[in-house]
Amino acid sequence: MQFRLLIASLAVVASSALSVSNKGADTTSKLDINQKVYIENAPVLGDGAGEGALNVCSSFAASHVSNPDAPAVKVCGTGIKLTAFLRGRCEGYYEHHKEIGSCNTGEDSSTCVTWSPADDARFGEYQSYLIEQC
Repeated sequence: MQFRLLIASLAVVASSALSVSNKGADTTSKLDINQKVYIENAPVLGDGAGEGALNVCSSFAASHVSNPDAPAVKVCGTGIKLTAFLRGRCEGYYEHHKEIGSCNTGEDSSTCVTWSPADDARFGEYQSYLIEQC
């Protein structure tokens, strides 16, 4: 009888420890191979660039900011979006931010959305971006 009580107690303790250890675990799902972001045709997320740019405020390269015809942005997949900001700290400023990407999971997973100053000349002045999961 005492042996059964000991086993039951150990099971409860082990279960509690497992529950506590998983509370801080990262539950963010990995991106599939269709989720990609390109700036001036260079991959910044996916396509060999890894996932390090996800949820990180980044600045457009100085050469993109100084060139009024850049940057050309392409976001592929239906699970991510890039938000570009006029200011250099990923903060909205009135209407001066632009979400690029398709968060519609009903679309084909290889869907790509592009945006550049050719679509809106003001985009050539944008300085920072944030890539997030939808």
